[in-house]
Amino acid sequence: MIKLETERLIIRNFTPEDWKDIAEVAFDYEKSDLAVYDHGPWPSSIEDYKGIAEWFAKGDSFVAVILRNEMKLIGWIAKPRSEKEENEYNFGYIFHSNYHGKGYATESCKTMIRYIFEELQAEKIITGTAKVNEPSNKLLTGLGFSFIGEASQSFRKDSEGKPIEFIGNEYSLSKEEYDKRRE
Repeated sequence: MIKLETERLIIRNFTPEDWKDIAEVAFDYEKSDLAVYDHGPWPSSIEDYKGIAEWFAKGDSFVAVILRNEMKLIGWIAKPRSEKEENEYNFGYIFHSNYHGKGYATESCKTMIRYIFEELQAEKIITGTAKVNEPSNKLLTGLGFSFIGEASQSFRKDSEGKPIEFIGNEYSLSKEEYDKRRE
């Protein structure tokens, strides 16, 4: 069970009751220009979101980020274990656009990175984002991630069924790099 707290946020496991907030964040994200560079699209059915909430609630791979003063779910962080390496974790996040630019992503991601390295004993965290997603690239480098390369990717198709290809930036953060930043 995960329950981490910062001055402004609570980071906790999902519950099945979080489905409305998950849908709200997903609907908001789907309206953004950046949605085409990510897995999706998100479903449109309320029943699907109830299922997503139940699935998220069954494990620790996805955690809810709650704005403490409103007790409002504003986004989430994904941290599934890598399928390639035992002590490696994938990392991702999504936040409702109403809460962008306020430092919530930085605050919650720093807390989760600390948890991954210190509690889960990870050796490495890997992540990526679209090259054109400047805020996400800035966040990742600010969190200490090192750029390791670019890769052509495609997660969605256009209206004609053709893949929407884009350049993705890949990043990593090792335990050693994390420890050096903390000194």
